[in-house]
Amino acid sequence: MIIFYYDKMLTSREENEMKKLLALATAAFCVISLGACATNNGGTSTPNTSGGYTFADTIQWDAEYDVVVAGFGASGAVTAKTAAENGASVLIVEKCSEGEAGGNSKVAGQLFAYGNGNVEETKKYYQALAGDTEVPEAMLDTIVNGVAHMAETLVNDFGLNKEDFVDWTGYPVIGVMSPEYPEFEGSDSVGLWTTHMGTSDSHLYQILKEQVIKNSDKIDVWFETPATELIQDPMSGAVIGIKATRGNQVSNIRALNGVVLCTGGFEDNQEMVQDYIGLTDYAPIGGLYNTGDGIKMAQAVGADLWHMHVYEGGFGLGGVSFYVEEGQRASQIQVLSQGPLNTGALVLLGMDGDRFVNESVPVRHGHMYMNGTWHNPIYPDKMWTVYDQTQADLISEAQAIPEAFRSQVVEASSLEELAEKTGMKLDQLKATITNFNDYAKQGTDEQYHREAETMRPFDGTKYYAFPVKAEILNTQGGPKRNENAEILHVNGNPIPHLYSAGEMGGITSEHYQGGTNLAECIIFGQIAGKNAAAAKEALPEYTLAPQVESTPTKLGEVTDLNKETNYETAANEYIGEGTGMGGKLVVKVTMDGDKIANVEILEHSESETISDPAIEQLPKAIMEANGTEVDTISGATVTSKAIIEAVNQALAQVK
Repeated sequence: MIIFYYDKMLTSREENEMKKLLALATAAFCVISLGACATNNGGTSTPNTSGGYTFADTIQWDAEYDVVVAGFGASGAVTAKTAAENGASVLIVEKCSEGEAGGNSKVAGQLFAYGNGNVEETKKYYQALAGDTEVPEAMLDTIVNGVAHMAETLVNDFGLNKEDFVDWTGYPVIGVMSPEYPEFEGSDSVGLWTTHMGTSDSHLYQILKEQVIKNSDKIDVWFETPATELIQDPMSGAVIGIKATRGNQVSNIRALNGVVLCTGGFEDNQEMVQDYIGLTDYAPIGGLYNTGDGIKMAQAVGADLWHMHVYEGGFGLGGVSFYVEEGQRASQIQVLSQGPLNTGALVLLGMDGDRFVNESVPVRHGHMYMNGTWHNPIYPDKMWTVYDQTQADLISEAQAIPEAFRSQVVEASSLEELAEKTGMKLDQLKATITNFNDYAKQGTDEQYHREAETMRPFDGTKYYAFPVKAEILNTQGGPKRNENAEILHVNGNPIPHLYSAGEMGGITSEHYQGGTNLAECIIFGQIAGKNAAAAKEALPEYTLAPQVESTPTKLGEVTDLNKETNYETAANEYIGEGTGMGGKLVVKVTMDGDKIANVEILEHSESETISDPAIEQLPKAIMEANGTEVDTISGATVTSKAIIEAVNQALAQVK
């Protein structure tokens, strides 16, 4: 309690100054004790304005919506859909172009965790996944109930047909993650599912994006509009809007009922990865734009953080990637299986020339078994994969090293030459190879317990090495949230009107079950959308700045979504559509008699970093083949199939 006591009458000027001082003290108290001065879905009532105006009335607003969602991945799409269906006008602001939007949701395997309706067993499993980490019971129950009924949610709330779904348990490769920790209690109830027979094809993300398009009368989308700052009422601590940059202009966007942060993790922010995870030389596997924007915005309004050290890595050889340049997506070495790059006379070494992992064991989202549990390895700053001539022949025969990385391979006739070319310490390098040879001969790896059948002594004829780096699929840490999807202040109370969904501040604290992040996007997207849409009580009166007039843009006036284009065609020109990673892809096929004279891609929302080879090469290949019996482009398979689908649709119109 704050008390001011005076033993004399105040002048009019002194009384006004005292009112300002009291207002500032009250605002400071409210911000410190967030939750005691504002309503946020069940909190204490916010004082009405008593006929005055509020802090929101002192800001020049450029746009106004009931709910503002930052980020257009799976969680952003689900949040916007749910808020719209609960009567809210919604704006999604997305930092990327439509082609690059989608974050990890678009480039993920499209697999979701499903507990087959068994809440009790699913809870046992997710408790085991948390290990010794304490997870709030209400949060555990929320994720467990959501995962246990995820297939039903997709059917009932998104109009899908469960008969199309695929349970990947028992399938080769992917099946080893369904469940990912079969030794844990309750694991028999949990599996990895997809919404159709296919993976890594953007299928689930496209379904969720389509839900936004279907609700486009209630949802606007602004691409290439990064959110940069939260706007907070100083009296109550309520978040009342955001600042976002569109073009070269910073816009103040009012959120009458709530702001939801769906901006993903921080795996593409090198400084944050170094500070929170400790990796300096790594490459991201997923999207390239998760730079921790939402985390920093939430921190600026006092958000608490959790799970900042937790991340998921790659699959196969120690969870590492071929050596890509900074800013490029990782290129994984092996995926969930054994082959010439993680068996035989092959070891993974740091700059000392020493091993640091079991090279052949299939990793679990980058986690490896260590003394009773599974953790991400502590990676050396620089790493090399080293192997012999016999292994080189097997690698070459299997074409296991992509052409783009073959020039990185170092060849040496001796360990002395290899140490000189790689910079590894010669004495330790020699000791490592000698020890490994002994382990292979005796069938026991005394250092990292590699299985006997995966080891073979080095043949001693030649040595080869290529550089590798650690890889990150996604980070789990971020603003701590509760079961209502509310972001929590450092004092433990909800920050009024501020919510989050998706992997930013995800529930994973130790072991990760594949498909949980996509399930989490849907679970908390629905919760955040509903709660953010709910009408909030009036903000408190504010008199420390003058009231201003605003004429903000409102729903339906400005949007980048669902722009329909009617393409004109001349004689012998035909339009066709396909579905790529980013959605609709449109081509125009020009015929010269029975010959395909031209294939022009008129419209697409594909990611430039992935689709460019297909966009550039496939139309030419189709023209040369005079048909669509052509090879898809490696690394851009989904885009290739979309082009072929669109061309086939156009050709079907040819008489």
